[in-house]
Amino acid sequence: MKNQTIERLREIKFVALATFRLPKQISNIQKVIEKPSYYPEKPRKSKHTMWIENFLWLLKNHELNPYYTSYGLDVKNYRNKNEFIPRHEFCRERNIGNQRVKNTISGSYNYIALLRDKYIFSAYLSSTLGAEYLPETIAFINGSRVYDARMKKWILTSDFFKEDKTVVFKLIDGECAEGVALVSVQKGKIVKGGKTIDWKTYLREFPGDKILVQEVLKQHHKIAELNPYCINTIRIITIRGKSGRIQVFAAFLRLGASEDSFVDNRAKGGLGVGIDLSKGVLMKYGFVHDEFGLKEEQHPLTGVEFAGYEIPFWKEVVDLVKNAHAQFYSLQSIGWDIVITEKGPVLLEGNDDWEIGGPQDTYGGLKKRWNELRKA
Repeated sequence: MKNQTIERLREIKFVALATFRLPKQISNIQKVIEKPSYYPEKPRKSKHTMWIENFLWLLKNHELNPYYTSYGLDVKNYRNKNEFIPRHEFCRERNIGNQRVKNTISGSYNYIALLRDKYIFSAYLSSTLGAEYLPETIAFINGSRVYDARMKKWILTSDFFKEDKTVVFKLIDGECAEGVALVSVQKGKIVKGGKTIDWKTYLREFPGDKILVQEVLKQHHKIAELNPYCINTIRIITIRGKSGRIQVFAAFLRLGASEDSFVDNRAKGGLGVGIDLSKGVLMKYGFVHDEFGLKEEQHPLTGVEFAGYEIPFWKEVVDLVKNAHAQFYSLQSIGWDIVITEKGPVLLEGNDDWEIGGPQDTYGGLKKRWNELRKA
């Protein structure tokens, strides 16, 4: 009840701010409809029609629809806007489902920290599911000290950097690939981009002092055929219904689209290709964030076509995320990031604050499915 009251107050604040910003938002409608169409091969609606539709969306939902073109709503007789869940409505419902507060005599809490702290997340699922389903944690850097996970003891940070190694650094609470870096340690120095940096200098530049250090994974050769320039991940979302049954809501493969990119996120220029949940194969189009491009039928670097491309270990992926979600028994929905290796799927992280844009880009309107799976 308390959590619902807090969400209601947030909703009132959001509506008030949205109303205050209405004149500016109206002027921004023009920017939305001037974006290029993701479907240039299809007839487009008139500018007048698109303006009216965006204005009515703004009045009804108190927000612009930044996904108007990637959802294909600018195309004539293609998609029904009422089948799409608006972002704010989705975020409110997602947060209510995941941020349920537990009240005790000593205080209140919820469970989302188990996902948001990557160090805790990895340690917890390694113990409950098995270490083979998570990247190996090599160390945890916490200021001047490092917990060496292999030796099971704390050591000085200077001692950790004495041994040569190539590892992945992750801010324990980073999002959207912020604070993720491939780090090579050679003779006590950090080698990055052809430059050698003192480790103390590097850590000062790294945005945060609590860093998870993990092994570098090698992806399955079938995924590397699509894009060998970075580790490509599957974003797969699970929902726990009222009955307790856990089902897959949507999934898409994220692919890097640059030879010099270490990450695959769409926010960093990558693209997302929907996965047919029943067959475990890629769908026809890969969607790029509109800041970087539109849609592709094949990977821009390798030329591999997406439609029908088989995802290795798909059944194992589905089984793994359902089992993993069962360990987070108080959370309604989780967006998982999965790497497929030659041995099978590995869980990188779970996200309680996953976004709806990518799934609706790749699948179309998911409002009905979102409501059905939560009630199931």
